[in-house]
Amino acid sequence: MRCNADPMTLIASLTRLGGLAGRRQLALLGHGRHIIDAALQEGNVLPVRRGWVGLAVANQLAIDAVLAGGRLTGPPALRSHRVWNGDDLRNHIQFRPNANPVPQHPLTPLDRFAPPRFGHHGTVRHWANAGPNPVTAPGWRVPVEDAILRFVRTESAEQVVACLESAVHTGALTRAQLAAVVARMPVRLHSVARRCTFAAGSGLESIARLRLEDLRMLVDQQVRIGPDTVDLVIDGWVVVELDGDEWHDPVADRIRTNRLVRAGYVVLRFGSAEVLQHWDETLATIQTALRARLWSR
Repeated sequence: MRCNADPMTLIASLTRLGGLAGRRQLALLGHGRHIIDAALQEGNVLPVRRGWVGLAVANQLAIDAVLAGGRLTGPPALRSHRVWNGDDLRNHIQFRPNANPVPQHPLTPLDRFAPPRFGHHGTVRHWANAGPNPVTAPGWRVPVEDAILRFVRTESAEQVVACLESAVHTGALTRAQLAAVVARMPVRLHSVARRCTFAAGSGLESIARLRLEDLRMLVDQQVRIGPDTVDLVIDGWVVVELDGDEWHDPVADRIRTNRLVRAGYVVLRFGSAEVLQHWDETLATIQTALRARLWSR
């Protein structure tokens, strides 16, 4: 294979691989030893452990997995794929069967790399055979299919649906690829997977929709109302917007809410904590809004 001597191309490859890769993987992509060594000497690339290099944007959880001799799986792997991953903040690391890895000392202090967004709450070890293609998938994490299969083993039905729908919504998997994953899931989860609509804009929306449907409410998703598309509409007139943890423009939100009110809708907005941690209060708010409309008739 032709050797690529452009340091910017090396950095671009590392960026595509999540900021972390083994020398063998980089060699398969055309980046020879000399260009990697030069990038290390210039400080553009950081040494991680023997045979591994990375960029400062590499996540510390991924660095931990490589230093331990394994790969991310389950929730942290899903998080790296931008797929819904529940609330388990432990670092899940997968090793090959019968492996007895010896943790390596980091060649660059861990604090030089990007800290996990939601912190780190311990480590869980797993053993499995699955492994990614060394060129098309980063060696520090399992493929998204395997991360999903690990995740669904221990999660609730609503978390499973949220994960599956998120994998399609984010483009991590196609519907056909997801069908193949579902076929590998435990039989008990097949009926759970059939509750996927793939209309949700977020995992939070998937969970709220399931809970409301379980109460026999009529719920429509991603409804177009004039120039706006709203997350959920209950019984045709109560709009529920789910903001999650992403940044929102409060001015734009107010303009949008007022426009929906003028169109005759009741508009309720909830964040992730209100759905995941304070659902009783959130449900009471929704039910009060529904009753208030009935009383006004």
